[in-house]
Amino acid sequence: MKGTRIFSYALLSLVVSAATAAYAQGEKGNKENPQAAKQGEQPRAKTPPGQAKQSAPPARAQSAAQQRQRSEVSAPARGRTTPRPAAQPAVVQRQRVQQSSPAVVQRQRVQQPSPAVVQRQRVQQPSSTRVPNPASPVARARTSAPPAYLPAAVQRQREQTEQRRATQYRQRLDQQVRFSQQRAAQMQQQRRINEYRAQQLYLAQLRQQQLRLQTARNYSNDPYIRTAPSYRYAYSGTTRETNQYGADVLRQAVNYGYQEGVRFGQADRQDGLPADYRNSFAYQDANYGYSGYYVDQADYNYYFRQGFQRGYSDGYYSRSQYGTALTGSPSILATLLSSILGLVSLR
Repeated sequence: MKGTRIFSYALLSLVVSAATAAYAQGEKGNKENPQAAKQGEQPRAKTPPGQAKQSAPPARAQSAAQQRQRSEVSAPARGRTTPRPAAQPAVVQRQRVQQSSPAVVQRQRVQQPSPAVVQRQRVQQPSSTRVPNPASPVARARTSAPPAYLPAAVQRQREQTEQRRATQYRQRLDQQVRFSQQRAAQMQQQRRINEYRAQQLYLAQLRQQQLRLQTARNYSNDPYIRTAPSYRYAYSGTTRETNQYGADVLRQAVNYGYQEGVRFGQADRQDGLPADYRNSFAYQDANYGYSGYYVDQADYNYYFRQGFQRGYSDGYYSRSQYGTALTGSPSILATLLSSILGLVSLR
């Protein structure tokens, strides 16, 4: 027991001595190299001079290489082309091909509304959004004051007048068609070829008027029957009144008279006949274009002859003094037409 304690004390003394010696050696190393002791670093081993030069490049060489690398990255090189963009996905390429292909453009054009569809859309629009043609009778009726309507008793009286007028004109027209046929036969015998052709055209128009008169007329829906007079005009010393529909018939009489006058005047000149518009059957009949509606036959005949004698003069002498006899469809001058009619508005 006593020997064991002595051995333990001896071993403890030996351990304490070793620790003291190690501590003393560390203090000595710190005094010799204080900078390494502060940084907690061990002193580097010395290498031979040849190996140091090969492993570590100079500081100047490293900085120049870094500057050259930075300049190449930051600034584009002169004379170099820009890099091509990366290839686009196949989906994007297919979309571009479909957009620019003629088939796609053609389908887009087909999908656009056709003129017929646009026309139907315009027709379906309210009438208030459409701008009427100012030259048409409908436009004149819209732009002017609304028409005044006649009392029921006056409408019945006007309807009876229209029926009587149509019956009388139907009988007169049948007689004039027979006269026109006889006159055409005389012209053919006399070899007045050009006047015969003009007479045949005039006869064809009279026959069409006969067919129209055979059609039953619905007086209840006729706007002329219920519309009050809006114009006044003077004929043969008598003042007469009519509405817009009657005024349009009078304008038609003057224009038709001018057109037929040009045709018969040219025919007489080509046949070598002297100028005489009174000898023409069209001037004597003066019913070309008349339907037996809205104005008396005598009024229509008068205004037809006014246009005929002026058209005959332009056609016979190949001039356009009273209208456009030499260019396009013959038509009397608008100012002359107004002067011949002398219509005065009642509103």
